[in-house]
Amino acid sequence: DAHCGFDADAFAAVSGTINNHGYLLLLTPPLHQWSDFKDPDYQRLCAWPVTADKIKGRFLKRLSSMFLHSHVVEMITQGEAHAITPLPSPVICKTTSTADQQQAIDAIVHVATGHRSRPLVITADRGRGKSAALGLAAAMLLNESTHGKRRIVVTAPAMSAVETLFRHAGARLPGFSSRKGRLFTQDQSLSFIAPDQLLKEHKSADILFVDEAAAIPAPLLEAMLRRYKRIAFSTTVHGYEGAGRGFAIRFRDTLDRLTPQWRELRLSTPIRWDPNDPLEQLTFDALLMNAEPVADDAFADFTPDQLQISRITQDALLQDEQSLLQLFGLLILAHYRTRPFDLRYLLDGANVEILVGRYRGEIAATAVAVREGGFDDAMMSHILSGERRPRGHLAPQTLALHCAQPQALQHNFLRIMRIAVHPAIRRKGVATALLKELASTAEGIDTICTSFGATSDLLALWRKNSFQPVRIGLTRDASSGCHSLLMLRAVTENGKLLLHQAQARFLKQLPLLLTDSLKKLECRIFLPLLQDTKHSSHLSSGSRELLRRFTAAQLPFDAVFQELVELAIWAARSGNAVSLSHQQQDLFFSRVLQREAIQSLATRLQLAGKREVQRSLQRAVKELLNNSVQGNIS
Repeated sequence: DAHCGFDADAFAAVSGTINNHGYLLLLTPPLHQWSDFKDPDYQRLCAWPVTADKIKGRFLKRLSSMFLHSHVVEMITQGEAHAITPLPSPVICKTTSTADQQQAIDAIVHVATGHRSRPLVITADRGRGKSAALGLAAAMLLNESTHGKRRIVVTAPAMSAVETLFRHAGARLPGFSSRKGRLFTQDQSLSFIAPDQLLKEHKSADILFVDEAAAIPAPLLEAMLRRYKRIAFSTTVHGYEGAGRGFAIRFRDTLDRLTPQWRELRLSTPIRWDPNDPLEQLTFDALLMNAEPVADDAFADFTPDQLQISRITQDALLQDEQSLLQLFGLLILAHYRTRPFDLRYLLDGANVEILVGRYRGEIAATAVAVREGGFDDAMMSHILSGERRPRGHLAPQTLALHCAQPQALQHNFLRIMRIAVHPAIRRKGVATALLKELASTAEGIDTICTSFGATSDLLALWRKNSFQPVRIGLTRDASSGCHSLLMLRAVTENGKLLLHQAQARFLKQLPLLLTDSLKKLECRIFLPLLQDTKHSSHLSSGSRELLRRFTAAQLPFDAVFQELVELAIWAARSGNAVSLSHQQQDLFFSRVLQREAIQSLATRLQLAGKREVQRSLQRAVKELLNNSVQGNIS
């Protein structure tokens, strides 16, 4: 019932639950008036000072137009006579595997029995039976185990995501006992374990199944890939919660780097409906669930100087379906999860600004940003007292409430929500060109900012473009598996002052947080965050002498702990940490700044024991001291 609010995500999900020859009944206002209807869902699109009555309904205008011009939509108007098309007889569900599924089952079995470190990635649109194929393959492996023992572990974002898998496996394992999330005998088992628990508890498995992988944080997937030698990943490319095509593209880089002999398999035959099902096609077209960017060959002769960058309004985007398709397809490709609601926000979100880079008329890159801040005195007072938390406005409220910068509420921010560059022209300065254009044309803006799940690659990109960190989240984000990071780039003098104050506080706090809330933060993340060559610390000659005695095994770790911390802060701030190998960096900074236990370091870095950890620390300190002398640090 769209009168209660049209939830694009829910509509996409429910349309995929209907079997062949079924109906979806959507109750709406008259279609030619729907875009003027004050949809209750507009509350999610508002951001102060824009109220629901100011939302223009572009998304609903496009949706109603598609329904009006569709030959598969049957219109029934209240108060008018209408002959209802009778429902067809119920369709007998398919009981045998499709050829696609059987190919997937065979491939999964081969992962379990063939060469190690050759993972399988199964991709499919929704309703293609990939979870069922995993369940059938699990049953086959357990029934045909030659050595009598086999442990299959399944992980997914939630237990509910693998119910189909367990149902199909259980139907073919009559001798197995059953508990929630587990089928087992004395020697064999099929068990569900949540992703974080799987890695934390070092669970062993003969083969690991990772279902709905696109919804699992990328760092966890990489950790699984490193730990387990036999893995079958599966994910929905266009599914109930959005498009996971970005995962399918981006995860390839990790697979190529760690397991170059991996294999991909795609399921295309639908199970619950026929190929070219009209409802499925209508849903995909209406919500752009299968939007694609321009083909790679359109950029065969690309040169950055030919890129034309301009702003495009939400009204103009509504009128240009081709540009909308290309732009949304680019966003789907560039991000792990894109939902139908993201399309609605793109067209109707308050305070949204869109920048596009075109090459020969085709969209090659885009940045989607939102204006934040600029609160008046009254609203500022309400926010600081805790009485109000206006929707959106992430940057100013974060700075005011978590970074001791209340004046940020009155500053004007442009927060970059998404930035996407076509894969065919990445690493050619296109993102930098977009950000430069944003900065030079942002009228009335004090600060440009961004908030994202911190990875080393993304951090390097934003630092390269003069963005500075001012806050890191103390817990990992559930969707990305990363700590969220807020970075600023000042535009005006007011912005520069705010950035200076916020960054100074951040740099002072971060070393303290590394001993507590951020004890598990990866070295490759916090080292760049600590870097600040303008305000690098110094090592006294007395400190250097004590540290030299440590490297000669004349003083123990605890006796020079203060000097080691001084050395670590100097090395991080000055950028001299790069003189160490990655393992040396991890060892030295984790031990000194995060207080990681020696045994934990030895296990994690695969060192022989306490003595080897100690010798490695001494070598790292000696290397840093040599650099401190060469740099004339006093």
